[in-house]
Amino acid sequence: MKQYLRKFLQAEKIVVELGIGDGRLLADLAKEYKGEGTIAYVGIEKDKSLVNRARLRLNSQNAIVINSMFEKTLILFYDESIDLIIMVLPDPNYIDPIHYDKWSEFYGQLVYSKLKRYGNLKIVTEIIDDLLEPVSDEIYSEQVNWLIKAFSDLGFKLINKKEGPPIGYSSIYLDKFGADSDRIRIVTLDLSKSSLT
Repeated sequence: MKQYLRKFLQAEKIVVELGIGDGRLLADLAKEYKGEGTIAYVGIEKDKSLVNRARLRLNSQNAIVINSMFEKTLILFYDESIDLIIMVLPDPNYIDPIHYDKWSEFYGQLVYSKLKRYGNLKIVTEIIDDLLEPVSDEIYSEQVNWLIKAFSDLGFKLINKKEGPPIGYSSIYLDKFGADSDRIRIVTLDLSKSSLT
């Protein structure tokens, strides 16, 4: 697979979306790019049916969709090669507090090692009440602060936090979960790899 990725691994800038769904977001980002130099957009998705839909949507020369688990593909990138990693409403195994012992290594070692020195990690995730009641400001604030602290402990610095998804972001998961804004409140965390490495 590394040979298949070769031209993407050598781009001046690399953007990777983990769990791309139907590819809508990555396709929009690829269309909007008007900068100088080469940029590669890499989407990774384990659901084969969504991969097929994403490939139809992403017909750009500088975009690729890979049907794989995140860990199996990220390991193929050179260390300190990725500029931005995006996760929109990640699987609970990659974000929930009860699974922290599983995902802390994923972010703290694998993701951290693949990001450039000042590379960014953008996480758009949902905040829910344990009993699926409407999410109070107190619960929202408590869970967001826990996430910020957890990522800080893994070596990431908070650049920005915003309630709701970024403007212009559209995905199959945001369509699915964004409709119930009382019971599912969304937060966007922009994190930067610490410059201490």
